[in-house]
Amino acid sequence: MSPVLAPRAWRLDERLRDVPVDPTAFGREVDARIEAIASARSQPAQLLAMLLDAGPLLCIAGRLDEARRTASAAVALAELLEDRASLFAAQLGLARVLQREGRFEISTPLFDQLVAAARSMPMHSASLHAALFDAGRNLFDQGQAAQAARLFREAQAQRRQLGNEELIEDCAEALRRCALASR
Repeated sequence: MSPVLAPRAWRLDERLRDVPVDPTAFGREVDARIEAIASARSQPAQLLAMLLDAGPLLCIAGRLDEARRTASAAVALAELLEDRASLFAAQLGLARVLQREGRFEISTPLFDQLVAAARSMPMHSASLHAALFDAGRNLFDQGQAAQAARLFREAQAQRRQLGNEELIEDCAEALRRCALASR
């Protein structure tokens, strides 16, 4: 596999979308990961891990068609392997891409389903903070700042329990953006 991306190689923009800090370097790294997938003659579980890794990075890079295809392939492979944890991650990645594409008629119910699964199924509970945050971004993108803020506050509480300062700050930034949008 290619080198690991630098910590926080992306940031939140004013629309609460992840964007690369250095688009050129980020693009090179994403290309290397995609090339590794294309040339992989690996076991299905290893290929699934590669797809799950590359999908969100493609989305951050703005390569939405590739991101959607990668996330869809990860969903299909996770279903084939009957890997419920990877299926959840793949569906979350697909929902993120659909949201970025503005396909809210699909992304919103998918985020609702993922949040419900993370709330009710212990095996997905560690992903609740991510599902809440991304569902909030989905609502924010639709101009529903008040509803988004509710999800960001809940995600922030979950992230405080994890003690991850960067993720807590992402929630704080999202809440600031919601307050600005509500004015």
